[in-house]
Amino acid sequence: MKKNNIIIVAIIAVIAIGGVSAYVINRNSDENDNTTKSSQSQPEVQADTNSADYKQYAALKGEDYDRMFLANMIAHHQGAVDMANLALTNASHQEVKDLAKAIVSAQTTEINDMTAWQKTWGYPASSGEMMEDHSSMGMMDTNAGMMNELNGKTGEAFDKAFLEQMIMHHQSAINMAATGKTNAQHQEVKDLTVAIVSAQTKEIKQMKQWQSDWGYTSSDANNSMQGMSH
Repeated sequence: MKKNNIIIVAIIAVIAIGGVSAYVINRNSDENDNTTKSSQSQPEVQADTNSADYKQYAALKGEDYDRMFLANMIAHHQGAVDMANLALTNASHQEVKDLAKAIVSAQTTEINDMTAWQKTWGYPASSGEMMEDHSSMGMMDTNAGMMNELNGKTGEAFDKAFLEQMIMHHQSAINMAATGKTNAQHQEVKDLTVAIVSAQTKEIKQMKQWQSDWGYTSSDANNSMQGMSH
């Protein structure tokens, strides 16, 4: 009789363990499915290989890439910092203000790094009172146009315009930096271009998510950046 009881207990234990295992497997499977669905729902962000930005920098190699990239990315970053500083006071959503703070912090640091590299490597200054390289003037004009889209706006109207303009601005940076890993001469520039693509890709995804969450309809402004040269 005791033997039969032991057998019954053992069978129950096996069934229980099997049930738990099945639950864990199913739960893990559900979690994996949810993770997959979440990642699939995120918009893909890639360099626009048809853009003038991409084509211009893809055609440059070595120090030619580094010199042009630094001159234009310093100006490009300054444009982002200017827009972000405006967001600190004019934005409605705290999320936008937090992103603006992060942009000011990260891109100001990168501007300082790039300016120092220009001096160290003997490249002509492309900003400030000692400006010799005027190749970034076109970029400055583009930045001014973006600022004009934000000036005079506050609250929700500002947030909507800011997200549109900053998504375009980030996309342009990705286009410029996309080939830096292979085309740049200095390892510092290679590393920076990789960091820019990574960080700004994540930020574009976040901004597009906010556009969706907050009911903003994006004017297809990205297309207006195509064909634009600096």
